[in-house]
Amino acid sequence: MKYIAVSLATATAVAVGGLAFVAVPRLLSTESTSTVGSTATVTRAEVEKQVRENYALPLVQERPKAVSCAGGLKARQLDSVECTVTSKDGKKQDILVSVTRVDGSKVSYDYALLAG
Repeated sequence: MKYIAVSLATATAVAVGGLAFVAVPRLLSTESTSTVGSTATVTRAEVEKQVRENYALPLVQERPKAVSCAGGLKARQLDSVECTVTSKDGKKQDILVSVTRVDGSKVSYDYALLAG
């Protein structure tokens, strides 16, 4: 059984000298969680699927047309894999998908845009 757990970011308002500032850490969460079996690996296909469903291209905030990853993720903290994300207009971006947390058979991972 595989599932997605997407964390929701909340806005924090701070009043300073009568002015209110709103801090929004993320407009769109990019964390995914997958359940791994006895292999203790999130497969390449699962990583690509999760990135397609949960990663929005910066500024545009639209889901990618295609995702291609170099491999899967091992269920261990800081393991990572590079992926290429293709937008609907054909532009490509390289991202790094990294394991952020492992809790039993649940592996959480996040995405970061690689400087090109």
